[in-house]
Amino acid sequence: MQVKIHLRHAATLLLWFTSLAGVAQAVEFNETLKAPRAIAGAELKTHAESYSASFAKLRDASPLEMVANKALTVERVDLEWQLKRALEDKRPLEDLSAFGLVKQENGFRIDYNAFPQWQPFPEMLAELLPTMDLNVAIPQFVARGFRESDVATLRSYLEEHDLKAETAARTLPMAIGFSKVVKKYDKIKRPAGRDQVLAFLYQRGNIEAEVRRAWAEGLIRALDEQRVRILQSCFSEIQSTGYWGPDDVEAGVANLLALMRLPDYEQRATAEARGVAP
Repeated sequence: MQVKIHLRHAATLLLWFTSLAGVAQAVEFNETLKAPRAIAGAELKTHAESYSASFAKLRDASPLEMVANKALTVERVDLEWQLKRALEDKRPLEDLSAFGLVKQENGFRIDYNAFPQWQPFPEMLAELLPTMDLNVAIPQFVARGFRESDVATLRSYLEEHDLKAETAARTLPMAIGFSKVVKKYDKIKRPAGRDQVLAFLYQRGNIEAEVRRAWAEGLIRALDEQRVRILQSCFSEIQSTGYWGPDDVEAGVANLLALMRLPDYEQRATAEARGVAP
């Protein structure tokens, strides 16, 4: 597939903060669960080495075996979290280029094709397939071996499993729960701050990653092994690079807390989830 995509992982907290939509399989905010402590230096390098080794063991396995491995997803998400926190806190970082993380002035540049552990095939499916122009992509899948029945299965899965809606459905209850915690802290004159915001973002990020993993697993299970290999071949040809950089945490914290303190936040978020203008 002749497509070149530059995926920027320099997240902006402000975008995270305003994408609070969904309807409800409830996983609420756990105020006792803190975000992982920030690490750096040799400890962070050891984590990167360990995760890369875990990925390497599964790289030649079937895509289903990789996507069904929930622990690998958790390990990747936690490590990405640690790397971004280290950048934000300007902690000392060792050379991580052997693992594909090439230090830039303010972050890391990553060649996902050369170092797919940072964007595994199942993650690429969830990241790219829902937004692809199927009128362009499907003929290429057919040219490599998709049958009419496979095309119908793919279209049906995408129609019946709206990843954006599924993600929203899982994250809305947590956002509403966090809003209640923020207002509770305000009442007792102990305003929530950076630690509580990071705990919320960490918990929500893990839910989002699990929804993407489960979505990709469902798609892979819906197709036979040959068709999955075709998708894997097509996606491997996409030239994909990324950049991870620090977020503007202080501005993000202030904006998120202001949003959560709105007296009608729950109604606004629920309306947005249902596609109704607040």
